[in-house]
Amino acid sequence: MNDVDRSTLTRTDRLRLGWYLQRLSWALQDYPRRERRAALRQVRQDTLAAAGDVGMRTAVDELGHPRALAERYVAQLDRPLPRWTSGAVAAALACGALLYLGMAYTTGTLHTLEALGGGTLTTYPLGGEVVFTADDRTFAVESTLSWQGGLLFAAVAGVAFALASRVWRVLP
Repeated sequence: MNDVDRSTLTRTDRLRLGWYLQRLSWALQDYPRRERRAALRQVRQDTLAAAGDVGMRTAVDELGHPRALAERYVAQLDRPLPRWTSGAVAAALACGALLYLGMAYTTGTLHTLEALGGGTLTTYPLGGEVVFTADDRTFAVESTLSWQGGLLFAAVAGVAFALASRVWRVLP
């Protein structure tokens, strides 16, 4: 078997293999961490060895789709495991969406105040005070976070985390 020296790989070959292994790693979230690292290391070694014979493009293509390869690895487990990384990403995106909506509301309120000639508006969403000020010299927002607002963020993050990570897989 003709093994490829890593220093002789072109940048394209390194990127192609690295991108494949990254996608495979993401698809292997269900796999235990130590075994996942070993599997990725083995796939890397086998692909480098095959690349010496047939080239990197063909070697990576022969591996098939990363999700299909990951499913073969996961099928060896006795039960499916949660996907903690997916859950964390989903929770962060859900909280980011809430922040984005709040910023959009704030921008709209400030522009409305400005269009009406300026002034100050105080609202109490979810129990926290928010003061909007718009005049010739000032565009400002002051706010306080209430426990209800914190609970909303925690609930949205928790639901997104639970659904995306498939937390019920922890149960026997």
